[in-house]
Formats: sequence, C-alpha cells, structure tokens
Amino acid sequence: MAGLAGLLAYAAALAAIGAMAATSIRQLRYIMLVAGIGACAHFALAGQIGWAIIAFVFVAVNAIQISVLRRRARRGAMLEEEVGLFDRLLGIEDPGRQQRLRDLMQWRDVEAGAVLMRQDQPDPPLIYVARGAARVECDGRVVGTCGPQEFLGEMSLVSGQTASATVIVTEPTRVATFDRDALAHYARAVPEVDTALTHALNRGLAAKVRRMNEAASQPGDKIAPEPQLRG
Repeated sequence: MAGLAGLLAYAAALAAIGAMAATSIRQLRYIMLVAGIGACAHFALAGQIGWAIIAFVFVAVNAIQISVLRRRARRGAMLEEEVGLFDRLLGIEDPGRQQRLRDLMQWRDVEAGAVLMRQDQPDPPLIYVARGAARVECDGRVVGTCGPQEFLGEMSLVSGQTASATVIVTEPTRVATFDRDALAHYARAVPEVDTALTHALNRGLAAKVRRMNEAASQPGDKIAPEPQLRG
C-alpha cells in the first residue's frame, strides 16, 4: 500500500511539472486535475486525511473551472442571439440539442418596411425576433407589436391554420426563421425540446394577449379577438 501511495505521489508531481508545459488554460486545468486526483489518492492511502481533503478541494475547484471553460467555449461558438434564445428563453443547455436547433434555423437582418408574413398566408414560418420590432396588422388594423425575444407565427404552428395577421418590420431587425416541419419532427422526437418550445410559445402568446388587453382598455381602440393558448 505504501509503495502504491509513493507511486501516486510521483505521478502527481510529474503531472504538476507537465502542467507547466501546457499551452492553454484548458490544458493546464486538465493536467492539474490529474495531478490533484493523484495527490488525493496518495494522501488517502497514506492515512493523511487532512491533506487528502485539501487535495480533494483542489480537484473540485479544477473540475468547476473546467466546466466553466467548456461552457464558455460552447457559447463562443454560438451567436449572442442564439445564446439568448437557447439559454434564457428556451432553457436548453445541452450542446447537442442546441446544435440540432441551430441546424433548423436561418438568421437574417431585415430593414424597416419588410413584410415577414401576410394574413391568410398558408404555412407561415415560425420566426424568432432577436432584436428590433414589428407591428402586427389584421384586416388593415394594427392589433399588436412584436419585440426582442418573441416569436411570430406561433398561432399558425399550433392551429395548423393560415397566418392570422400581417407582420411588418418597423425598425432594423434581426430574425431567425425555423424550418417548421423539421422543428415539429424534432420536437416530437425529443420531449424536453417540445416542452421547452411549448412553454416559450405560450409565454409569448400570453404576453401578446396582455398587451392587446391593455390596448383595448384605452378609449377608442379596437382590438381583434384574443388568440387561444395551447394547453
């Protein structure tokens, strides 16, 4: 047992020396993690519990920092708009699922006056607005607005009907258009994604209904009927 403890001590020391040759913070963290594990095992076998605890804390701190570095690396590969959509709006942190969703969307910048969808348009796209604004018109009347971190076309996605309104961009806007059929297929295959998407769409619809109700309370305003939320 003492011989094994000695070998672990040598291994930990050599790993610590090797860490000095690391060319990146990530490499340094991984090598020091190995060194810490070796040191932790050495002290445990040697019966030096106090030092074993200290070595364990060292390992835990390195593991946490490696996790932070990996998360930052994943985010660095994504657009800031995608981070906002996946992390903050949908709450999807799995990098594989994030990448699959990225494959189903196309980003573009649109100028004021551009029409994102028209009333009665069949199979309108599902659009995510990252920044900017648009107005929503029904039968020629303005019935609402859409701003950052909101979806367009969710009612048609839920009901399967044509677009209920026309959406016109009112300022330079950054949007992502989803492949509706592929998104629906993926959501059916992955319940967690379906749940996250459903909750996000329902929150967006609820916010739009609230704004419509507030506008309806103003004298002289006429608002179209409220959309129905998915249960």
